[in-house]
Amino acid sequence: MTRTDSGPSPAASDQVPSPQGALVETPVPVSGFGSFAIGVGSWFGAWGMQQVLFSWIVVGELAAEAEWVGIAQASTMIPSTFLLLAGGAVADRFEPRRMLALMHVLAALAVLGLAMASLQGSVSLGELIGYGLVIGTVQAFSMPARDALLSRVAGEDLMKAVTTMTAVQFGAQAAGALVAAFARLTGSPPMLVLQSGVFLIGAFVQRKVPPAAMPTRRPASELRFADFLQGVQKVANEERLWAPTVLVVAVGLFFIGPYVVVFPLLVRDTYGLGVDALSVVLMLFPLGTIVGSLVLRIRGVRRKGRAALLALVCGATMQIVIGAGVPYWAFVVLTLIWGLGGSVFINCSRTLFQESAPVHLRGSVLAVYQLGFMGAAPIGTFLSGFAVKQFGLHGTLLIGATSMLGLVLWMATRTRTSRMA
Repeated sequence: MTRTDSGPSPAASDQVPSPQGALVETPVPVSGFGSFAIGVGSWFGAWGMQQVLFSWIVVGELAAEAEWVGIAQASTMIPSTFLLLAGGAVADRFEPRRMLALMHVLAALAVLGLAMASLQGSVSLGELIGYGLVIGTVQAFSMPARDALLSRVAGEDLMKAVTTMTAVQFGAQAAGALVAAFARLTGSPPMLVLQSGVFLIGAFVQRKVPPAAMPTRRPASELRFADFLQGVQKVANEERLWAPTVLVVAVGLFFIGPYVVVFPLLVRDTYGLGVDALSVVLMLFPLGTIVGSLVLRIRGVRRKGRAALLALVCGATMQIVIGAGVPYWAFVVLTLIWGLGGSVFINCSRTLFQESAPVHLRGSVLAVYQLGFMGAAPIGTFLSGFAVKQFGLHGTLLIGATSMLGLVLWMATRTRTSRMA
């Protein structure tokens, strides 16, 4: 495995105060990554089931109108947009292993409550939206804790740990979605009970992850609003942090938006195909991400900044070619290649953040990274919908791709991103 950084990784060390009160890290043996990976699989496997079951209850069981479908789906995303920074600040004060275990338990209880309501046939649209807000809130507090814990258990090769986690995340999510499809045979309640059990697996395995020494700071009960902005301030002051953040936001605006809006319309309107063809297309991007992550786990990356920029160029190129008009089989192949490039960007940008986040603000800083995706993607989706009306499907893809290429050119020539190792 190629070393991707120099010197001991912060993940392989303990946290102790220096005489000046700042936090330094003393190397200690690290274990528990296997248990951590099982926990990641537990969360995202259950979340994959969540995406299918929640959508089916809204569309299939409640037969909601289109606008209410959108509102219900948004209820699971809105809390993350507003609470991620708070979740990061709390993760810096609570021991992340215990906090993550608590989030697994709370998610399991929320799903079990929905299962009981579904079993009694009493789920209303309002109750479902309330559930979406609860599970979205739990998600907002679980993501920073998980990212902070990754740095603790990763060992000396952080890039290898990140690529492993990415592959587990996408693989478990796809498996969860596949399992949830059996709700067509069993009904929703049994699958919801199973989803609750999958969440609980993650709470159990966290006990095997070594505890981390936490910095001496005010308890979470004394959090102030300014504490929520500490991660943002840290990111804004360091190029190694704000440069990947800009790129992450751009991905949400120029890639995720067109992907979510344009691709389903291309399958239906341009190729005249149905849901089976769409499922193939939407499956290939995460498949490419899984395969690419496994390759990176073996080979590593020396210059992560340059690799991230090249990955975005690859994605923009695929988007331009698709936008120019290609047969369906080529559309499928290009989507897979796009997913391979996406794995490079996701893993490199995430590793840069993990390596650069200071120990006492790790949760807050990593929350900014997640917010870049969670905040920009809905905006990109909203803008893409209007762009399709004005410029058509292919025109929207071309606008997104050329915008990304322009940003990459600026980042490559005016910042030090390409030289970040």
